[in-house]
Amino acid sequence: MNALPIARLFGFEIRVHVSWAIILAVIGVTAATQVAVIAPGIGTAGGWVIGAVVAAAFLLSALAHELGHALAARHVGLPGGPVIVYFFGGAATSRLDTARPRDEVLVAAAGPLVSLTAGAALLVVTLIGELAGSGPVNVVGRVALVIGVMNLLLGGVNLLPAFPLDGGRIVRGLAWARTGDPARAVRIAASSGRYLGILFATGGIVGILVVDSIDGLMLAVCGWFLVSSASMVERSAAVDAMLDGIHVADVMDHDVTGVPPGLTLDTFADQILDSSAQSSVPVVRGADLLGMVGAKQVRRIKRDQWADTRAEDLMVTGDAMPSVGPETSLRDALDRFHGSGLDGLPVLEAGALTGIVTRRAVAKAIAEAGGRDRLRTGGAPVS
Repeated sequence: MNALPIARLFGFEIRVHVSWAIILAVIGVTAATQVAVIAPGIGTAGGWVIGAVVAAAFLLSALAHELGHALAARHVGLPGGPVIVYFFGGAATSRLDTARPRDEVLVAAAGPLVSLTAGAALLVVTLIGELAGSGPVNVVGRVALVIGVMNLLLGGVNLLPAFPLDGGRIVRGLAWARTGDPARAVRIAASSGRYLGILFATGGIVGILVVDSIDGLMLAVCGWFLVSSASMVERSAAVDAMLDGIHVADVMDHDVTGVPPGLTLDTFADQILDSSAQSSVPVVRGADLLGMVGAKQVRRIKRDQWADTRAEDLMVTGDAMPSVGPETSLRDALDRFHGSGLDGLPVLEAGALTGIVTRRAVAKAIAEAGGRDRLRTGGAPVS
């Protein structure tokens, strides 16, 4: 997932994506450099302090944005998961977690509303600082201006009607309310993002050719990103439709042999890496499930180290090893695969291991569902 847990607020675990290390450094250096130009009397140390404050404030602004989504989701009755802070908001998916269109709009709009409100409040602080003239209050006002503009950008950009931005989810909710068809609403939202991306890309190319502007390149890249995201959402929606009604019990491996934690890798690694065999095995002690070992974990170990590496040395355990039940939808299982990086998930029933579901089994189910869809419609495969 590439997100590090840093705190717990309002009952939510807060995780920050690792990309923020670079983002904070860029913002801090840029802010410190600008301070040295605008207010040389502050000094080098003072400039770096202000740069650090601006960078930290932007991270807190992004956190407030995501907490707005999380609190709104809790308000409409959705389960509270971890809050992951991405740069410029999180990533919307084609799946609808809300039960009503208005809830979808409310949850999507909550984050931008928080950002825009914070931005407006900080601009008021800026105005007070300007009225105060020179001095510390004026410096605070200048810093508030930078952070306020960042919040306004954060809120405004996320309101663009395109996935993976919040505006795309708002379009989806409104289209859902208008048509009554969630699947069609996803397609409408994806189309909105594609058209906006094409508009951005066209404007960017014109900017590059006509005025030779680097801003044109940035706009074209944003357009390409939006078009790519729209295509990704449509593919994900197609997978949702194909897997509708299929459960883990329909594709799981029931006849699963676990390995004890002390067993060395050389005795079972080839079984995992064999494309025709089980691609993941549970590590068990008696009837207790301890962890999972899959092809991804095996490939990290050099072959000449297999004889000295035990199953318990590389198994995935705890929160990094999500489990599913026989009645879990295959689409939910696919989401858990994406979050875990595992090749197989344990299937538990009443707390007891009853089998595993593998990525290979999910891929086979998608292929078979796609084949049935092509036979039914006589059309081309969904891409």
